[in-house]
Amino acid sequence: MGKRQRRRNRQQGKSSQRLQVQRYLLPSGSQPYLEVLLEPGLSAQDKELCLAYWAFAEPGSWTHKVAEIGSSNHVLRTVKESSRAALLTYLCRDCGGPTTVTTRSEMAALGLWRPDNFPRSEVTASSICAECREAATVRRLEEQQRAQEEKQRADREQVQNASAWIADHGRHPFPEEFPSVPDALALLTMIDIMVRTERDSFGPINKSKYTLGISRSTDIETLLNLHQKHWIAPTLPATIGNFAFNDDNTVRGVYVDQVPWRLPHAFGDDASRAIQEASEAIQHLLLKRPTRLRDFVMELEAITALAYLDGLLDRSYSEPPVPEHRRQEAYDTFHEALINGFNLRQLIAVAWMAASSSVAWGQRTSGLKPGSVSAACVTNISRRIEAAHDRPVPEYDLPNWVSLPASHATAQRLLKQHDAVAETLGQFRALRQRIITRDLENLENLEFDPYMASQDGSDETEVTFALITPDGQLHFQSEIPRHMREKVCCAGGAVDRIILREPHTIHAYVGELITPGPETGNPVADETLRLLDYHDGPFYSPVAFFSVSAGSNVPQSLDTQQQELLSLAHRVAVTRIQSSASNS
Repeated sequence: MGKRQRRRNRQQGKSSQRLQVQRYLLPSGSQPYLEVLLEPGLSAQDKELCLAYWAFAEPGSWTHKVAEIGSSNHVLRTVKESSRAALLTYLCRDCGGPTTVTTRSEMAALGLWRPDNFPRSEVTASSICAECREAATVRRLEEQQRAQEEKQRADREQVQNASAWIADHGRHPFPEEFPSVPDALALLTMIDIMVRTERDSFGPINKSKYTLGISRSTDIETLLNLHQKHWIAPTLPATIGNFAFNDDNTVRGVYVDQVPWRLPHAFGDDASRAIQEASEAIQHLLLKRPTRLRDFVMELEAITALAYLDGLLDRSYSEPPVPEHRRQEAYDTFHEALINGFNLRQLIAVAWMAASSSVAWGQRTSGLKPGSVSAACVTNISRRIEAAHDRPVPEYDLPNWVSLPASHATAQRLLKQHDAVAETLGQFRALRQRIITRDLENLENLEFDPYMASQDGSDETEVTFALITPDGQLHFQSEIPRHMREKVCCAGGAVDRIILREPHTIHAYVGELITPGPETGNPVADETLRLLDYHDGPFYSPVAFFSVSAGSNVPQSLDTQQQELLSLAHRVAVTRIQSSASNS
């Protein structure tokens, strides 16, 4: 719509109002510059007051001063409520209609109330009139309202999509691939923290004051890896700000450091049982890789020593951290020292002495560039470590302003557990291999009878078997097979046979359809079965181990070697379970 059309529309609107609003032109009808618009129903006294207020003969001076008309407050209040003045020659740039004012002050603010400046013919104003401003305000408020409604709709859609995205993790399959050692160690640390804090989730990590691994960035990478392999799943509470969305409001992903994480839904809805199963699986993986565990511990300690050096230079000497081009050299120096037998507390002492002497050198030497003292610390540390190989090195504790990554304690616990069972585990593996070899030799000279292989044998002949009870105790007993099976299902349910792969001459009876509970759980038996490469479970009630011959599944007595093998496996299992329980 053009300006002329808008002006005609406005004039038509004005003409429709003239029946209600009285019209007065000033200074005269033949020379109209100003039109006084009076509200309908105005009393004669107020009408006279308003006309006197706006009266003038020439632009620039009013006929009456306000004080001459009456009390200033009364005059101004009456004028504002009852009248408006339209400048007939000063037209709105938007609608083309006269600009209106409600007081003389507003007139003066326009900068027109001077004889030489007042427009005596029509001109376009540089601004819009009050009516147009009001209309623009209404349009702006309507646009804001529409935008707000659209945002609310988008927010609701994003909330629904985010909730559906999180719920979709419940359909993810059971993890098929174990994570790497650093990622598995971080996951086990997360599980330990969940147990200690009595929570079913971990994080968000952006609110924690510690790191799981080497740095915050590696923690984010670890969470990404664990999520991709279905070892963790995002959970609530979370906000839509924690998610990234596509243009159609579908979920593109989640900011891994801003949401809490739980164990995968594939482990079941029982959080305590899921924590136990995941913890046992990850511990079993890590205990098989002690060398990689020790290497990772040294990596964490080398990074911590470097962080201590940076903090010491800043806090104690107001020096910058180790320069970027020498940070790798500093890390390698600390790491090599750990490989050669130094411990972290000794590295802290070496770093402290190296920083002190480097700062003293910097104070004696003029003209050094910024960072020279920090770079000199790296050289000094290397020299002190080389010189300390044949002399005692003091040990200093870490200060409270630097801490080891949380995974360090978890790794140290696992290594301690591994070292405690290493000798026994070595004996177990050697004996197991001898039994496997012996059984293979016997099998070569035996004709297999499928009928006999399917029998449980006579219930009248006593056999010597091993029984691991829920309290973790191992008992060797001699009873008929029927009584052995009755001991296994003493808590109700049924009995199932487990055929071990190696050695295949040892089988086990386990309880089935037994109500899980703390009284019937048998973690030592579960760990013993895992040592024998059987990873199903957990099982409840006592578990019985017995022997079979190479060509028959009939229960027989365990021989001396088989009894010793189960004793060694039981000893390792008890140590692992006790270590895990003490950490929890």
